[in-house]
Amino acid sequence: MDPLQVIPVIKPDKNKLEEAYEVATDLAWKNGGKTIRVPQFFQYDGASVPPMAWQLIGTPFNPRFMIPSVFHDWLYHTHQLERDAADAIFHALLIENGVGRTRASLMSAAVESFGGAYWENAADDRAYLRRLAKRIGDDGRDPGDYGLIVS
Repeated sequence: MDPLQVIPVIKPDKNKLEEAYEVATDLAWKNGGKTIRVPQFFQYDGASVPPMAWQLIGTPFNPRFMIPSVFHDWLYHTHQLERDAADAIFHALLIENGVGRTRASLMSAAVESFGGAYWENAADDRAYLRRLAKRIGDDGRDPGDYGLIVS
């Protein structure tokens, strides 16, 4: 897998939190026979680690968490896979990126327990995906190559 290159965003998209990074170059990961691609320009806010758990787990932008988090956020936005498959990929990528099994299991359990609230795209999420698809298209690429299908 190519390394994740991100740019800190001074003024994130209005759909994102106050702190976000933007993917600087396309990122791809093979999952069995399928390749999951995260496009340049996608903004994400790191791992969803609550501040009270930072001492135990780590901060949202811990380098070992960034690739698993960007893929997980992308899959939650695009629904290319079922939610349980997206959560399993998050766990696999945590391990692949050097997160210990105990910590990865804790993070995965948290995602499985609390991620459901974020699975369904709200109107602002769908609007963000339309803006992102336009930006990708304006860059000469096909948003569908990334599993991005917007209505």
